[in-house]
Amino acid sequence: MWETKITKVSPNELLIRGYPLDELIGTISYAAGIFLALKGDLPTSQEEKVINSILVATMDHGVTAPSAVTARTVASCGVPITTAMGAGILAVGDYHGGAGEECIKFLKKSFKLQEKGQSLSELATKIVTEAKTRKQRIPGFGHRFHSDDPRTKKLLLVAEEAEISGKFVELAKLIAIELTTQLKRPLPLNVDGAIGALLADMGFDAQLGKAFFAISRITGLTAHILEEYSQRPVRTIIPSEAKYTGEEKRPVP
Repeated sequence: MWETKITKVSPNELLIRGYPLDELIGTISYAAGIFLALKGDLPTSQEEKVINSILVATMDHGVTAPSAVTARTVASCGVPITTAMGAGILAVGDYHGGAGEECIKFLKKSFKLQEKGQSLSELATKIVTEAKTRKQRIPGFGHRFHSDDPRTKKLLLVAEEAEISGKFVELAKLIAIELTTQLKRPLPLNVDGAIGALLADMGFDAQLGKAFFAISRITGLTAHILEEYSQRPVRTIIPSEAKYTGEEKRPVP
């Protein structure tokens, strides 16, 4: 005999964390459903907005992402769509999609180092100074493509307006400032770092950093797989050779 607190299944009834699933249909968003399943209760409207924004922010990053290349390569072999989707997700790890989880761990560990009476600004200086001395890379900062990631700015703005930003986001912002100061070059908070800090402020476990990335990215992977099915089979996919032929920049309605 073992127990589960997630879903109760009985004839003609499904309860998700105690809520009738049929009553949730048409009532809550998928983002709220994710929050409910993982946290055990429905989110506030502000939390729902931030979770939804996180899911949109990491939906896709083109064929430059290892998960997309993997999914498309496997899809080119003629496998079912779920097989290609699974292959793409299997590429998510510490170095691709894992920065959010590592950022949560790092920030939580950093707060344990905060001395009595020490301000967050002073703590950020200490963190960066020690990392620089040890030649340790701080997770969640800098990006191989973006020097000023617009996703990060918008996420933090949404979170601020929703009053979700807390001590983890504040420390992350201060670390970014200190990194730029000490390294004498911009090293801003990236989208994974912003997501990690926001998830930490909402009380999520660190391991869910990768989970949120995978839940979101499966949408983009599915789009890549569907497109790949229209290409010639078993081809070598080189991201740098891809040419974008889709819609040009257009206004969001």
